[in-house]
Amino acid sequence: MVKETKEKLIEWAEIYNNKEFILSDPIQFPHRYIDKKDIEISGFITAWISYGRRPLILKKAEELHALFGNSPYDWIMRDEKERIRSCEILRKKNESKRDTCYRFYTFSDFFALTNRLHEIYRTYPSLEDAVASMEGENSIKKLQQLFNAITGIPNADTVSACKRLAMFLRWMVRNDKIVDLGIWSTYFTPKDLIIPLDTHVFRISKELGLISQRTPSMIAAIELTEVMKEIFPDDPCLADFSLFGYGVNSFSTYVEKL
Repeated sequence: MVKETKEKLIEWAEIYNNKEFILSDPIQFPHRYIDKKDIEISGFITAWISYGRRPLILKKAEELHALFGNSPYDWIMRDEKERIRSCEILRKKNESKRDTCYRFYTFSDFFALTNRLHEIYRTYPSLEDAVASMEGENSIKKLQQLFNAITGIPNADTVSACKRLAMFLRWMVRNDKIVDLGIWSTYFTPKDLIIPLDTHVFRISKELGLISQRTPSMIAAIELTEVMKEIFPDDPCLADFSLFGYGVNSFSTYVEKL
C-alpha cells in the first residue's frame, strides 16, 4: 500500500469515526438502549433489514422499534400470539394485503426470527453467550449456525461476504465506544472481526487497489481485512470508517468537477 493512501485512510478513520455518524446510520437504534439484551436484539434486527437505500432502512427500523416500546427484550419474550397480534396491527397500518414486512422479507420471516431470538434468550443469558457456544471458524460462521434457516441469514457454505452479519458484529465488538457499542468483550475481540463488504465498499477497495478479487465475497472481505491490518493491526474494522470517508470525499470531488 502506498504511503499516501495509508495516510488518507488513517485521516478519514479519525474524521468519520465520530458521534455524529450515529445520527444518520442504522446503528442509532441499538444506541437507544442501555440493557445488553435490548441492545443485542435491536442491533440484530436492524442489521437484518439493512438492505437497500438508507432512508428506507431507517423508516422500517423505526416502525419495528415502535413495536418494541421501551424494551426489545421484553417484547421478544412475550408469548408468540401477542407478538403476532402486534405485528398484524403494523401490517394493517402499512395497508398491505400481502404478507410483506420489508423488501423480500415477509412478516412470517420476521415471526420466525423473533421466535428464534425468543428460544435463544430462554436458553442463554445473552446473544453473545449463544454465539460463543456455536461451532465455527469465526464469529460470522457462529452466527450463521445459530440462525440457520432464518430468511436473510446466508447459509454457512455461502460465498457471500455476509455484510450485514459482519456489520452487526462490528457494532457489538468494536470497543472504542465512539460509534460502535462494544458490549461483547468476553469472547470476541476487534482484531478478529471481518470488514463489512458490500458492493460500495468493494468498488472503493478495487479503486484503491486493496483487493484482487473480481467479485464481492467472503474471500474478498477477508483479503481486505488482512490488508487493513497493516494500518490498524488490532482493529481492522476501523477501516470501515476510512472507506466510508473515501466514498464521501470522492463523491464531493466528482461534484466539484461538474
